[in-house]
Amino acid sequence: MVILDIKMLSGFAPDPESLKRLKGAILVDRVEQNGDHVLVYVSELEKHVPIHYTLDLIQELQVQNLKPAVVKIYDYYQPSETSRTFRPQQSSPY
Repeated sequence: MVILDIKMLSGFAPDPESLKRLKGAILVDRVEQNGDHVLVYVSELEKHVPIHYTLDLIQELQVQNLKPAVVKIYDYYQPSETSRTFRPQQSSPY
């Protein structure tokens, strides 16, 4: 089992409808919200087979100097083997 640990950007929260769609996505066993993190439990990944998930966010507060968010991917049974990526901030219409 693979876990996607998605840290929310400051001032943002996951869109409830987007969370619902994510819960029904292929290979997703469950989705949990834990503070400012969304945890996505993926049942299996096959080597060289890309998958794509989308999580929409709602801006609740305007934050200056917004930093990129961290997304960690790790094996449930071997959490020490972690991959991290930083999602670049996208321009906000506000």
